[in-house]
Amino acid sequence: MARDAVARTHLTHGLQVSALDGAAFAFEETLTGTQLLSVESTRCSGIVRGEVESGGDVIVVWLKSGCGAVDGKPLLRGRPVLYREGRQSFRWAGFQKDVMRIDRATVEQVAAERGGWNPAPLEFKPHHVPEGAPLAAWWLVVRAIAPEILGSTGPVSLEREQELVRFAAAGLLTAVPHWPVGQGREAPARTRLAKAEAFLLDHIAERISVDDVTQAAGMSVRGLQGAFQRIHGVSPLFYLKGIRLLLAREQLESGEAESVAAVARSVGLTHLGRFAASYKAEFGQLPGDVLRGIA
Repeated sequence: MARDAVARTHLTHGLQVSALDGAAFAFEETLTGTQLLSVESTRCSGIVRGEVESGGDVIVVWLKSGCGAVDGKPLLRGRPVLYREGRQSFRWAGFQKDVMRIDRATVEQVAAERGGWNPAPLEFKPHHVPEGAPLAAWWLVVRAIAPEILGSTGPVSLEREQELVRFAAAGLLTAVPHWPVGQGREAPARTRLAKAEAFLLDHIAERISVDDVTQAAGMSVRGLQGAFQRIHGVSPLFYLKGIRLLLAREQLESGEAESVAAVARSVGLTHLGRFAASYKAEFGQLPGDVLRGIA
């Protein structure tokens, strides 16, 4: 059953499935979405290993529990990793993981719009593990699109599906360095939108206005708002706020935070009352309760 399920959802070679340390074997997999964008969740008490190919999609995987390795490199829990093109080895043991598949043509189109080049095949930085603001930008996208892809908000129209896959592509491209094949890793993104995105991510802890972003990017307010709505589905300051809240949650849950006030300052949210209200609205808990470990 497990071997058949994995073979149906992945292009694999030499697939092996076995129990872990003599324990009872259990396997559960759910797959939702469409050909353009899908999310797959897998839970398994045993070991699954072999080789996998990404095929015509861009595939992002993140480990939620247990152990996993791709290309022989152990994965960090909660950190998205991109499957490269071509065959690569994998090994999962006693694990829970999620996989998002994004239409490759859409990724290349969005990359061209952000980078200022013609749509072309992309190279991604091998084995890159995002952190900080780029990592938060990825989770912001996942949180935004998952309810619709998972079906909890009802059927998705073709137009909305195309919007969602573009949002997913933008989140991925923010999190993982990339460049057109043959142009070298130093090829910079040249559009004004790319400059605006970089300015926001580089100034997370500072007070930023729309005017600050427009000046840094050389855009009008209307142009900036329109570009962010088209690529990210939200305004630039709403995008910034979402990233700040996710960074705050990571700090609060790390067990290393000094205080709620220190966390809020570190992500540029200096009004504690508004920070607490926004945090609870987004995550269902007050930041002080998270810091104290109150469930």
